[in-house]
Amino acid sequence: MQKAVGIIAEYNPFHKGHEYQIQQAKEQTGANIAIILMSGDFVQRGTPAIFAKHQRTAMALLGGADIVFELPSFYACGSAEYFSSGAVSVFNALNSIDFLCFGSESGEIDTCRFLGKLLADEPKLYKEKLRSFLKQGLSFPAARKSALAEYLKEKDIPFSEDFLDTPNNILGIEYCKSLAAQNSSIAPVTIKRIGSSYHETSLSSEYPSASAIRRELIAAWNTQKFLSDTLKNAQPPAVKDYLCALLENETFLIEDDFSLLLKYELMKNTPESLCAFSDMSPDLARRIYHHLNTFETFTQFAEQLKTKELTYTRICRALLHVLLNIPSDLPAISPAYVRLLGFKKESSSFLRILQKNSDIPIITKAADYKKLLPKEVHSLFEKDLFASNLYETVKCNKKSTAFTNDLQKPPIIL
Repeated sequence: MQKAVGIIAEYNPFHKGHEYQIQQAKEQTGANIAIILMSGDFVQRGTPAIFAKHQRTAMALLGGADIVFELPSFYACGSAEYFSSGAVSVFNALNSIDFLCFGSESGEIDTCRFLGKLLADEPKLYKEKLRSFLKQGLSFPAARKSALAEYLKEKDIPFSEDFLDTPNNILGIEYCKSLAAQNSSIAPVTIKRIGSSYHETSLSSEYPSASAIRRELIAAWNTQKFLSDTLKNAQPPAVKDYLCALLENETFLIEDDFSLLLKYELMKNTPESLCAFSDMSPDLARRIYHHLNTFETFTQFAEQLKTKELTYTRICRALLHVLLNIPSDLPAISPAYVRLLGFKKESSSFLRILQKNSDIPIITKAADYKKLLPKEVHSLFEKDLFASNLYETVKCNKKSTAFTNDLQKPPIIL
């Protein structure tokens, strides 16, 4: 009997650490199918992905993935809570995922499950402490960390506050929280992260971070250099060969490639209308409006808007939601579909199992979405199409290549 392990990812871009996680996920769970739910052309930190979703799908398949689905854009660009809740909801709806595997700095699944269950239950004392820290002006991540630490201390439960200082631990807790809140039968498994930390920008490690690879790509592009041998060694051989061939004719995108489009969208809004977008608080909306005359680039403006309460990533997500026209009520919806981005030929039999068992339509041909989805869901899928077509437009303009509509792009098959 086949077993499937699910992985929620961005692969921005794919590297050796991702290959290691897929290998370990299969080995530790006994699964023979790795199903990836991957962000599309924009990612959770509020930026465009460095490569388009179909290109990153090809890298994932070359690096060990068996089937790749797209996480809808309104989940993919949300906070850690919405991102994880939406992704877990999709995996639950597929009715064929046995395990959910995620990387973490700690490698401690029991701690992730315990804290996830606690946050799903939200004890009264914890909620009181969280409100208290938020009123003191702390950002939500800082307030939650302090509230958890005080709650556990009063309950005499051993806990290291450092556990909540690392991004993969935090996201792992959110996955476990979502599994608990949704009463999911999917079993969580964590793989201890090896090599560079999430934010490390050096390529010196055998397992460098995606951040380091992005930094090297941008530096190589700005100096018109070819990719260094160090960068090539950061990826599995097949992925490295694919990326090098890709960059002979293609380009990549960064936040500032969208600067003019973003400013245009911001200029159309008032502080009141900005509040209709996801992750946009009244305070941030006012700051955007009053500082708009100093807008130069996406990154410069986000940095300028930062405060003690508003983190850079939170601001980027809010700005991205304005750019993609994602309103505040969308992330709360239940999954209504999932799109197939690619698969290996030998996994086609399991893909048929997924199609048979799934509670939601699996879209294999994007152009057929109106036939497959209820009319009230069309606008949601069209959000994904708009995001990808916007990304494609900017990429084609940057490289002076022909535009291909997302409706015309078939799944990648290897």
